[in-house]
Amino acid sequence: MRLAAIIAVIASATTCASAQSKAPVDKPQAIRSEKQYQALEKAIAPYVAKARATYPAAKKRFLAGLPPNYLFTVWLPFDERDKKTKEHRREYLFVLVEKISGGKVYGRINNTILGLKNHHYGDRVQFPESRIQNWCIVRPDGSEEGNYVGNFLDYWKPPKG
Repeated sequence: MRLAAIIAVIASATTCASAQSKAPVDKPQAIRSEKQYQALEKAIAPYVAKARATYPAAKKRFLAGLPPNYLFTVWLPFDERDKKTKEHRREYLFVLVEKISGGKVYGRINNTILGLKNHHYGDRVQFPESRIQNWCIVRPDGSEEGNYVGNFLDYWKPPKG
């Protein structure tokens, strides 16, 4: 299986935060080989583990009500298969959380999509909480809490090939 994964960790100001916030703007990374994808998964594993371990406390804060103008986003992979080429595509996206109920997250895609065709910025989505790999609370001044994977990926470079 050929993998073309676009890593849109914090591709623009519309990812972890919203376009109106002052959150930092980061650069996307394209992963084009299975070797790079495996290296990515191995590299982010401890940060995903930390995000998942701290997610229950962040969720509790969200459910209790965050202060005005705070945003709660979660990060997870979205997958598609091109019907013509059979190519598998994966893009990691932030979702602006609107509701969490019954083990599911409801929200809107909060990224400019770089490689997927069936998902778009602002689309409503729902998924099991178990798919979450990262979370971020963005304060009105643009500073962030969480975002363990994103902060790591700001400095990580995929291997060649």
